[in-house]
Amino acid sequence: MILDAETRARLERMALASRRRVRGRYAGRHRSHRYGESLDFADYRPYVAGDDYRRIDHHTRARLGVTLIRLFESEDELPVRVIVDASGSMAFERKMQTARELAGAVMFAALAGGDRVVPYAVPGPRDRQLVRGPAGRHLASWPALEAWLESLEPGGQITDGSVLRRVILEGGVGGPVMLVSDLMVPAWQDLIAGVGVATGGVILHVLAESELDPVMAGDLRLVDAETDHEVDLSTSHGAMDAYVARVEQFLHNAAARARRSGMDYITAVAGEGALEPAIADLARLEVLR
Repeated sequence: MILDAETRARLERMALASRRRVRGRYAGRHRSHRYGESLDFADYRPYVAGDDYRRIDHHTRARLGVTLIRLFESEDELPVRVIVDASGSMAFERKMQTARELAGAVMFAALAGGDRVVPYAVPGPRDRQLVRGPAGRHLASWPALEAWLESLEPGGQITDGSVLRRVILEGGVGGPVMLVSDLMVPAWQDLIAGVGVATGGVILHVLAESELDPVMAGDLRLVDAETDHEVDLSTSHGAMDAYVARVEQFLHNAAARARRSGMDYITAVAGEGALEPAIADLARLEVLR
């Protein structure tokens, strides 16, 4: 079980929010690019033959002598794409489990709000760079989505940082993208740029505590989890300080790149208890309300 009953009950009282108008395929509760049938007035336009005469604003016609039609807000569903990094580096410590929990929380909140969820994993099995999971639009879909998340096993390497553009362009609908990743990709800037063409979203940057502030001593041999490349390292206080400074710069650069792409950015430290601060951060950013 990815989310316990208490967490599910809390998320069921929340929903994903969109700062922008959305363009969904089905009716929902988010402001649409289109005009529709709600009670909220949006704008006027000139009357043309065939318009519903009940929408004519007779007060404006009497005052100005111009026949205008009242337009009202439409509300669409919010299509939410959730992309989970399932590359080999996510196998380190509890990063993959934390990624499942973060993705699951976003999916559950979206389903509770009646929004459509479409999950993806990169890379996919059998050398596929991208695999799509089961889509859902209400809480009855949660068991299938939860099972899909639990089935993800880290392995392989993201070789193309622009692979996520295919996710954004698929289906031709707008909506936020949630990328859950450690960003340990040579072209991580391209990975963020790939989701930045969407209508907003969040980068959930998952890193282990020992990646942020490692405790190492002596002569070591480090092995890349994805490429098996080996590096010999002699540790010292100076080397560790330099490493921590590089990590801090990496986080700063990732946050800045996300903002330039129109995305929010959250760092999540993998491990027990990672979900609660992440939900608090999503609420602070008004991604969850």
